Amino acid sequence: MITAIVLPADLRTPIRTVELDKHDLNAYRGLVGGSLEIITFERPEATLYLNDEGKLEGLPLNQRATLMAAVHNSAFRGRDVITGDAFLVGPADRHGDDLSVPKELVTLLFRTQRFRVLTQTEGDPEFYGNLLVYNHWLNAYAGAVELAQRLPQVEEVRVVAAE
Repeated sequence: MITAIVLPADLRTPIRTVELDKHDLNAYRGLVGGSLEIITFERPEATLYLNDEGKLEGLPLNQRATLMAAVHNSAFRGRDVITGDAFLVGPADRHGDDLSVPKELVTLLFRTQRFRVLTQTEGDPEFYGNLLVYNHWLNAYAGAVELAQRLPQVEEVRVVAAE
């Protein structure tokens, strides 16, 4: 069994963790309501599963999954949106089997109370932040995406716990 974080499209429905059998594709399909598509995340490595035909089926925008994909995979930022329910697991192991969602994401989304956005600019290996603090992870992710889209020199963004 692996742990996943479910990201419902309906913002009134809270995110939650579930235990999944990593070999039960029907359970995976059940969480997204159809065929599967993946988006890989970096920092930390993770895999986002979504409904491959969500837009064709007219499923509602999934703001949480879209913002997370834009922060954790800069190639996705500003190029597409995610519709329908989605869920996160860890990266695949050397056998191609999914691992549990990284503990870093569980801690950030379920246990952190205050958040900051860090940015990395072109040619600089370091991430830097300012004093702005967010009280909800979704607002921090929205702030990170807005910052990355507004400032062309920003290449990468991260959402972290505020100290």
